[in-house]
Amino acid sequence: MKPDVSIAVAELANRLRTDLLAELTGFRASVAAMGAAMLDMVADEWDGAAARLVRENRAFRALLDRGGALYGSAPAGGSDEDLRISALTTENDRLRGLITTLMERLEDDASPPAASLLDAIWQELAQTVKERQIRSANF
Repeated sequence: MKPDVSIAVAELANRLRTDLLAELTGFRASVAAMGAAMLDMVADEWDGAAARLVRENRAFRALLDRGGALYGSAPAGGSDEDLRISALTTENDRLRGLITTLMERLEDDASPPAASLLDAIWQELAQTVKERQIRSANF
């Protein structure tokens, strides 16, 4: 059984701080402390990456389904059964491409349903940016 990557990275950060940092001074101590902080950020991001991508993909599919209902096009399809970050990211990229195409169509449509859907897409994109912000960056 492979160890949880986020736990392993967090443990490495902790060991860097507790074992190595005490032995260093000056610039080297600062570099080690910054390295530990960066590892903390990596651990945090890794831990939530799959959940974030699955949430984004579901939201994008729902928005694309609304667009399909509006314009009579096929559902976005796809799935998030493969929970590897690489697979989820590939699916996320595909859905974002479809969202971009839908947005282009919506921008040319002055109807209230199109405007409402375009607004919902922008809200979702803003939410994805907020969720992707690194929370622990302090340097």
